Amino acid sequence: MTDTAAAPSSPPTGPLEDALASLKRDLSKLSTRLKSVDHTVTTECKALTLRLHYPAFRQRKPMMSELVDTVSTYIVNFCLPRQQVADLNQQYGKVSPEEFTTMFEVLRQEAFDLFKRAHVATNRNGEAGELILYLLTEWLLEAPQIVAKMSLKTNTEMPVHGADGVHVRYCAATGRLYIYWGEAKLYGNLDQAITEAAKSIAESLDDKKIKHEITLVKRHLDLSGLKPDAKKAMLDFLDPYGSGYANRHDVISCLVVFDFDAFAAALISETDAEEEFRKLALAKLGEAAPKIAKALKAKGIAHQEVEMFIMPVPSVATLRDLFQDKIGWKHPAAKKAPKKSAVSK
Repeated sequence: MTDTAAAPSSPPTGPLEDALASLKRDLSKLSTRLKSVDHTVTTECKALTLRLHYPAFRQRKPMMSELVDTVSTYIVNFCLPRQQVADLNQQYGKVSPEEFTTMFEVLRQEAFDLFKRAHVATNRNGEAGELILYLLTEWLLEAPQIVAKMSLKTNTEMPVHGADGVHVRYCAATGRLYIYWGEAKLYGNLDQAITEAAKSIAESLDDKKIKHEITLVKRHLDLSGLKPDAKKAMLDFLDPYGSGYANRHDVISCLVVFDFDAFAAALISETDAEEEFRKLALAKLGEAAPKIAKALKAKGIAHQEVEMFIMPVPSVATLRDLFQDKIGWKHPAAKKAPKKSAVSK
């Protein structure tokens, strides 16, 4: 996505720029578990950016369990309001190491429980996709999460079915505020994942749903950790009557995870297994790209800005099971879910 010049009516945003910069974290260590593939694959949808990722290899095999172990360490930051996590961090050095460890463990268990309750409330199977998308958006798009949606989903009186994540990035050069609305799709079949992703993206861009999401952001901005002047600057972008409203850009960040048999083919390859896999993954991306463009066009969103993370895995079902075991998921739906092809969000 390329930033271009913004209208000269942009509001003063120095406090917001500084505040969002302070919320960024160095997540580069994720590259040891989640690899990226550089490519030149494009589509006729000029606003679509395709990103290819896969679990890192060790001894010719993808480290699925290690990937789940790594991403699960971020579940506290993903599930709980930023201010709640900050309050705990402020206790570091003020209490004994044992007491701090206990306080963190209590918070971690709260995040695990919240994740499970939220997925029961929204009738989902407790996938790791939302967490992985959260990390990719913060890491590669440099857009920190501004509202922890997971912390809202257990309120049965609040209809929060919608974006899987809400992240923001401010571009000082253009005066634009980018809001990334997250969608995570995990299916055994890539074609089905593409179809469902396009459908969800189109639905999430409905004016009424966007307005509802914006209302949630404004209502819970106090928990974002932003100082009053930064919060005021952001609200100017969210207010239809604000001077910055025209410079707010809605972007979809989408994760598509699917079963890919190239992992097995790479294992028996006589050459370097990971290099062989990367070649097969690139070929798959080239094959999928026109299908993604076609799906977006069919939904009338060919010009919508979309950052799409494509992530092949040996088995979506295995990824789901590993993560559910990690957080102690005991929901009966996990036992009833099919092993292949029909596994979804």
